[in-house]
Amino acid sequence: MLVDFHMHTNVSDGTYMPRDLVALAKEKHLQAISITDHDEVGAYAQLTTNDRTGIQIFHGCEFSTYYHEKEVHVLGYQFSLEHPELQDYISHFKEVRRSRIHKMVDKCADAGYDISYEELVNTFTDAVSFGRPHIAQLLIAHGYVETVGEAFDTMLNPKGPCFVPKEKYEPQQAIDLIHRAGGIAVLAHPKLVENDTYVNELLDLPFDGVEVYHSSHSTKDSTKYRKIAETRGLLISGGSDFHGIQDRFPESIGLGEYEIQHEWVANFMKALQGA
Repeated sequence: MLVDFHMHTNVSDGTYMPRDLVALAKEKHLQAISITDHDEVGAYAQLTTNDRTGIQIFHGCEFSTYYHEKEVHVLGYQFSLEHPELQDYISHFKEVRRSRIHKMVDKCADAGYDISYEELVNTFTDAVSFGRPHIAQLLIAHGYVETVGEAFDTMLNPKGPCFVPKEKYEPQQAIDLIHRAGGIAVLAHPKLVENDTYVNELLDLPFDGVEVYHSSHSTKDSTKYRKIAETRGLLISGGSDFHGIQDRFPESIGLGEYEIQHEWVANFMKALQGA
């Protein structure tokens, strides 16, 4: 069964409009997906009944949190989109995101790169909100870097000169919000936590599942995290983390070789349908 439970649209830092991403998923014969924009759920309001026909679409969101100063993402699925606390969270972080990206562009300008927030807004007119990939593409357009990856590696990563950290929100807070809104909480791409001690400490929190299959995970990584999930009795999930941007992100949606493993997909979808 072809699935992808981790994808982004232009509602956060992807390039595809929500309806276009769903159309692409159908074109690639995916049978179930979740759009998991960063701290945003606006993609779902843009989808029509026709968009939802012929494919299962589960509500999702990727919550940005910090653990011991390390950025950790929490994926939430099948929560109530209308839950008041969730709506308050989305509204708050929408403004936080806008302010953060504005500051990062200003830091780029202060470092000698001739870009501005106004140029960002005027260049990416289809974007609902902006993220670091948009700044990277602006830097590419000016010839300062050649790829999105280079921009992240040299300027936009947490140790880079143009980085501005996100507001600190703890994993436990995200998990609690997801659960209060009736959803399922999954630890995203544990390899990117870059510290297995932290991963195990995080999984002592009331997570419901682990994103075992991810584009950043090797087969060895996925085997390791699958064993951890099974030992702890947690759901197994997977997704490409598709953004529609080449270089730093996967170039296509879907999970490739992992999609033949039907058991975890069936178990995860059963949990989503019951949420």
